[in-house]
Amino acid sequence: MSHLKERTEKDCLNCGIEVAGRFCQQCGQENVEVKESFFQLLTHFIEDLTHFDGKFWKTLKLLLFKPGSLTKYYMEGKRATYLHPIRMYLFVSAVFFLFMFTGEVPEKPAALPSNTTPTKDVASGMNQGFDLDLGKDSIQYKTVDAYIAAQQKLPEAKRDEWLDVVLKKKSIELNAKYEGDKFKIGKALIEKFEHYFSRMLYISLPIFAFFIWILYRRNKHHYFVDHIIFSIHIYCAFYIILFGVKLVNIIVEYFYKKPLGFMAFFVAVTLVYYLYKSLKNHFNQSRLKTILKFSVLMLLSFLLMGALLFIFFMFSFFNI
Repeated sequence: MSHLKERTEKDCLNCGIEVAGRFCQQCGQENVEVKESFFQLLTHFIEDLTHFDGKFWKTLKLLLFKPGSLTKYYMEGKRATYLHPIRMYLFVSAVFFLFMFTGEVPEKPAALPSNTTPTKDVASGMNQGFDLDLGKDSIQYKTVDAYIAAQQKLPEAKRDEWLDVVLKKKSIELNAKYEGDKFKIGKALIEKFEHYFSRMLYISLPIFAFFIWILYRRNKHHYFVDHIIFSIHIYCAFYIILFGVKLVNIIVEYFYKKPLGFMAFFVAVTLVYYLYKSLKNHFNQSRLKTILKFSVLMLLSFLLMGALLFIFFMFSFFNI
């Protein structure tokens, strides 16, 4: 509730109906004076900020330390204390992707000693750059027209299949565009893939929820939308965990000049354990059933992410 003066008039300025109390029973707008001083405006901003902040930390604590409980509370109707799943997902994912994929990919490094290997970003799992070998045809033919002319001279049985033709045409174009610099081509591919990475995860979320619905379809108390909410909470927890690991890794690398070698294993174990505990706590089935369904869900998720990675990788390749 704001500290603004209540209006003496009882007509709602938003919907026009007669207001019985301080708040309109039709639209919920507070029936207060519309003119605000700077101090009142600042107070309103602080109240909204601390209200969100309080909800966020309560939601975060429950989400991370009691896997599966947040979805259970939401389904039971305990919603005023915690952030709405959609609002939380938009906020967490926006911060996550902004933080994980900021900064320019460095130019091609100088030759390293033979006993030195390039470092990797452990949290995101992506190299800073790599040489993308497009094949000898991208060098042999300087233009697409030259490649097409060479293909037309061959007997039909010896010509490239349609997929090979598409890939080689694109390879020749990229080789000409980046003047044969394999590192620049690889760098451009990574940057384009990072641009599409968030969309890939957005697409995977409802499919992941569908897998859970299949595994738990005999439970009549859970509808598909409930599995969507559960999946949103899982994704948010994963984003926050990866965010935290990335932050720790940056701090360690800043002071010790090298990333922590065990971080990749730690992340994998943490995410796997979190998913298992979420399934166990939320659906409240026996340990054996949970392990079996968890294993199937992991297999389906790996297949899904593998397929989406390939699709979006190819999509990135044809859009650089």
